[in-house]
Amino acid sequence: MRVLLIYPPISKQERYSSAIGSAGGRQMPLGVFYLASYLRQRGHEVAVIDGEAENLATNDILMRAEQFRPGLVGISATTVAFHRGLEVAQEIKAHHPECPIVLGGPHVSSNLTHAMSFSEFDFAVVGEGEVPLAQLAEALEQGKDLASVGSLTYCREGELVVNPPSPRIENLDAIPFPAYDLAADLSLYVPPPCNYKKLPVANVITSRGCPNQCTFCDRSVFGQSLRQRSAENVAAEIEHLWNEHHVREIAFVDDTFTLRPQRIRDFFQILDRKSISFPWTCMSRISAVDQNLLTFMRDRGCWHISFGIESGNEEILRRIKKNISLAQARRVIQWCAKLGIRTKGFFIVGHPGETPETIDQSIRLALELALDDVVVTINTPIPGSQQYQEAARYGSLDETDWSKFNCWRPVFVPYGLSRDQLLAKHREFYRRFYFRPRIVRRYVLSFLSPSGPRRLWALLRSLPFLLLREKANPENRAQPAAAASSSPMAKPHFRSTRPVAEKLTLPQKEER
Repeated sequence: MRVLLIYPPISKQERYSSAIGSAGGRQMPLGVFYLASYLRQRGHEVAVIDGEAENLATNDILMRAEQFRPGLVGISATTVAFHRGLEVAQEIKAHHPECPIVLGGPHVSSNLTHAMSFSEFDFAVVGEGEVPLAQLAEALEQGKDLASVGSLTYCREGELVVNPPSPRIENLDAIPFPAYDLAADLSLYVPPPCNYKKLPVANVITSRGCPNQCTFCDRSVFGQSLRQRSAENVAAEIEHLWNEHHVREIAFVDDTFTLRPQRIRDFFQILDRKSISFPWTCMSRISAVDQNLLTFMRDRGCWHISFGIESGNEEILRRIKKNISLAQARRVIQWCAKLGIRTKGFFIVGHPGETPETIDQSIRLALELALDDVVVTINTPIPGSQQYQEAARYGSLDETDWSKFNCWRPVFVPYGLSRDQLLAKHREFYRRFYFRPRIVRRYVLSFLSPSGPRRLWALLRSLPFLLLREKANPENRAQPAAAASSSPMAKPHFRSTRPVAEKLTLPQKEER
């Protein structure tokens, strides 16, 4: 079957709700390219359209789809990009109502009823997508019963049919490497300014699932059980990127890259034997590194690590089940500074129970630590997270517009705070951190590198976020500290106008 996979076209302005998006990077949607490689392994012909990276309009995607003439269209969407995925589906259905469309990704996996209330989506795959999507393509091509497709949801006689879940893939080495050759241009994917040394940079993920308990995270796609690729498999992918795509830097994008240190040692020893060395970055947990591991990583090219610190208040850290201490954070960031490893701290404002004073504690901690960068987001209880289920207990959650669930707009306001306060503290955090001589000096020096003009242009375009203040909105008053029952969360209801799934017909295949 000819399968077209689409990542919807959401702009940086939409993703970040402000000019700071200009300084943001662009990651390859690895999940889509893994789906493509798995489908090709099963004998299907696949094309990929990354509407975000290619800056495409919905009509551009339609024209590309018509050129490919797919028998099945798959759209992957996060919550913030769901409205753009829906627009793409509506455009395709308006011109080709006979073409079946399947939705996958985080939003439908955690908010199935809402996502499938739109008749443009004929099917949905919940959770890990490779096996179910391949089974769906084969079932449609061969006229098999859809009941045999695990993790599939579809409509029959106006009612949702939810098939039993498909087992997750335990042996990740069995999945072929992402179909990098189907990307329009690998150079479109560039980390944020000052987050890379050499171009081109490739994102690599070496595991699935997260065993940690953070209440703000959604683990509905890959689950909570950690599954890791073998050292040999990871090394082979890096060798492939090095030789075939001339990649010269790697960004490991696992939620916690360092959970099993021996595997890191093993695959870098393999790369040492092949004389492949490169600068690289990763994300980790404060509680998942020690000095010996950090030294080994530094000696193998690691120059930047991002750590989730989230808050400068111990009680909030306990409430969000971060399971780290401020003492640990101080110790680990100091280790990295002594080793010459740059660090970025992830922080959140607007936690359950947050106050102006606890936000100030987070700002003071960020200024105290020897961090080189911060990313500060506004707490957003996304569907599938524990905080989403408990939001009414701690504040008010506005679910009227999923496009605002981008972690940069205050859709959740804790009792005792207002939207204006969150926005003001958010900007204050950034200004106080970045408008310091040490940080300004480092950024100025980075402009002297070969990629300096690119970095400078991105940062200049983001300055309005730091320099301009949003006008106060009189409607954004502080939320009273009320009982949960006073702020019930609106729940979307299923409504279906779609035809029965069995009546779908496929477009005729193009003779080739």
